[in-house]
Amino acid sequence: MEYRPLGQTSLQVSALGFGCGNVGALMVRGDHADQVRAVNIACDAGINYFDTAAQYGNGESERNLGRALKETGREVSVGTKVRVHSEDIDLVGRELMASVEGSLRRL
Repeated sequence: MEYRPLGQTSLQVSALGFGCGNVGALMVRGDHADQVRAVNIACDAGINYFDTAAQYGNGESERNLGRALKETGREVSVGTKVRVHSEDIDLVGRELMASVEGSLRRL
């Protein structure tokens, strides 16, 4: 597996990431055993970057990924997304923190 630096951090992430979105829906609506198996297969192949979002299945992707990672004990990097609605743009700092805290609870 090829690894690359993540931005200006010291993290090295796999060039291929594991998408946990609605396409395919494994991490949104899949069976827990299949989710755990997929995480293990991906990690065994060298994938150490998982991409999710609170919007994927109304948080189910983050919850299911967190459960699978806890069960497998795998150490990976997780990228998630933040959505700030246009009516909340003046409160972007507060909205950002609320989104991050929600994602951390789910993961």
